[in-house]
Amino acid sequence: MKMNKEWILLIILTGYVCAVPFAASATGFAVGPPSINLTVPVDGENTIVVYVTSHDYDGEVVVGTENIPLRVSPEVIQLSDTDENRRIELTFYGNRSVKEETYSGKLTFLGSTEKNIVGGVKIKVAITQISRADAGAGGIQGSIVDSLRANSTVIIGTLLVMVSLILGIGIGRRRK
Repeated sequence: MKMNKEWILLIILTGYVCAVPFAASATGFAVGPPSINLTVPVDGENTIVVYVTSHDYDGEVVVGTENIPLRVSPEVIQLSDTDENRRIELTFYGNRSVKEETYSGKLTFLGSTEKNIVGGVKIKVAITQISRADAGAGGIQGSIVDSLRANSTVIIGTLLVMVSLILGIGIGRRRK
């Protein structure tokens, strides 16, 4: 049986097209969570945690940002092919040269070999840069002020109940 050259080429091409996606998906890495919301003081920093899992990937992952005018550290992560849900702390640093507002963009993770990018992951990021005054006074005093602000409704309600009880007790004793 004699096969036509076009048929042989078509069979080889079909085999190649079907095999490439399986080979490409076997190597790489995954990063989570899928999105991040963060607040960073203009002259300060804030840290987030991401988890990285390697799928037969052993090498560098370059960390960067898209449309986020703040610096992130570390800029490079070393992965081994055995990393599974590895905890990575990333620190964002405030930038005095940009406005105090919310920036929406992406946190990028690019895996590379000596000369080529082998894969990448992007995570949605919303970072709000605030002034130091908005961030509270800092330290223990700042924590107390922030807690009082966050729980002001409960505190006011509790004070009203206490005042009502004291007044009720005082009125009840006068009538006896």
